[in-house]
Formats: sequence, C-alpha cells, structure tokens
Amino acid sequence: MPQATDLVTDLPADFEVFGQAVATSMADLLGGSSGYILSKASATDMDFTWIANDQGDITGVTAGNGITVTSPTGPVPTVAIDTAVTVDKTTAQTLTNKTLTSPALTTPTISTLTTNGDLVYGTGSGALQRLGIGSTSNVLTVTGGVPVWAAPASGGGMTLLSTTTLSGTTTVINVAAGYINLFIVISGVTASANYELAYRVNNIGGTGYYGNAQRSYTTATNADPADTFVVFASGSTSALSSSANNVFTALIENYDSGSVYKTMSNKMGITDNASALYQANSQWTLFDTTAMTSFKVMTTTGTPTFSTGTVLIYGVK
Repeated sequence: MPQATDLVTDLPADFEVFGQAVATSMADLLGGSSGYILSKASATDMDFTWIANDQGDITGVTAGNGITVTSPTGPVPTVAIDTAVTVDKTTAQTLTNKTLTSPALTTPTISTLTTNGDLVYGTGSGALQRLGIGSTSNVLTVTGGVPVWAAPASGGGMTLLSTTTLSGTTTVINVAAGYINLFIVISGVTASANYELAYRVNNIGGTGYYGNAQRSYTTATNADPADTFVVFASGSTSALSSSANNVFTALIENYDSGSVYKTMSNKMGITDNASALYQANSQWTLFDTTAMTSFKVMTTTGTPTFSTGTVLIYGVK
C-alpha cells in the first residue's frame, strides 16, 4: 500500500491494495443479521461484534414504597423488598413471619374455623388451635392444660325435668331417673272447693308414710301416725282457700335409689278458708326402697277438682 511520500504510479492497483487493508482492519464491521446491533467485543481498537437487539429500552428503575433499588440505571438493576416497612395494603396479601404492631383488623377470617361456634386458643408456642363447638348444655372446662367442652359436672346443679298443669282430683307425673334428689314447686293452686293438698310417691298407699309438722304461730308439734299419703301440713289446714298465691314445695331425697328409704321435707305458704295467712313445715319418710318413678298430686278433703295450678319438678345433682 502506498505511503504518504510515495508517488502513485499504478492507481487501480494501489486502490485495490488499500481496499484489502481496510477490509482486513474493519472486518468485525462486516456482515451482521437483520435487526442486529453493533457492540464492542473488547477494549481493542476496531474490535466490534454484532448482537441481537434484546437490550430493552429501560433507562432507569425508580424505587417505590417498601422497595430498594441498587444501580437503577443498569445495566442490571437490583430490586429488593425492604425488610422493615410500614405500608397500607389494599389488596390481598400473604404475610409470612411478620410481626404486626397494634394491627386494626376489620372482619378478619381464620381458615381453620370451619364450623359455626368454633373457638381458638393459644398453644403456648405462638400458634393458634381450633376448638370445635361443643354439644348442647356442655360447659367449657380444662383438661390436660387445654380448654375442652364437657358435660356439666355433677354436684349442686338443678335441671328442670317437667312442667305440669294440675287437673281433676289427681295428677300423676312421670319422673326421670339419674339425679340424686328432686325439688318440687307447686304454685297457683285453686280448686272447685276447699281442699287439702297431698302427694304420693309411685302412688304408694297403705301406711307407708310417717311424719310430723311444725305450724306457725304455735310451738306445738303434731306427730302423725302412718298415713296413706304425704300432706303438706296437718291439723287445721284441711280446708285451703282458692287463692292462687298459695305455694307448696317438697324436697325428696335419694328418690332414685333402689336400696334406701325416701325422706321428704315439705313447706307451704297459704291462705286458709278463713282468709288467714298460714305457713307450715313438715318432715316425712317413706319406708320403701323402690326407686321413685312417678309423683301424684291429690286433694284429700271432699275430693274437689283442681281449677288451676302448676307443678315444676327439678332434678338435683
């Protein structure tokens, strides 16, 4: 190739040699596929290469709330979620191992609560445990250090077993088993004529009942011999009025036992046929070991019929 001081003596040949030299030194600029772009292959002069145009057109990345960006203008920005951030979430989010300080929860749901009435309790390790709804009448108690539903423990509780309206001269009520004592309340009693109120256990008659009564306004104790029924009071109370304010209660102990006698404590507050207020307490024993299955309420003076009256029978554990 001619130099700057050379004389050009053969112009076509000299240009041919010049073109060969240019093609050799700029060979990397030759060729390339359609759509490719030119890129430096190294720091060496005239060292280029053709590459696919997949470089994108992002010129920078701006960090948002809770986001950290390193090298935002590239060539490869690094985007990270801040580990400690306060941010309002307006869409559903899944939080894992996050600590919420004083969160305000609006209508939250817990996926493990699958049945109406389910409860949750802490396991002691920061986790929550589901407690399914218990059965009717169950109470919440603790077993093995965790809450559980269970039937009420026996002892001290009363359960209403039946409610019966008095009618006729006698009313017989079936009594459920399974309790220790029975507590009976008879109230609002009126009848077609003056009456004396009494009852029988299992409709046992004969001379099985023994008792005595203590009346108000006197210190006299009336000892009753064996009788065919239990009266709420003896003596002058044989003609009660039709006042609906009268009330009678009875506690029958060991009623469900098939091996011991039955003791009975009775009380009453009434208005007698002379409109005088009267109260009495009486204690009775039935010398029979049969378990009680029925309670018979009856009138004993002239056998008038009941007009009104309600009998409530409670089982006592």
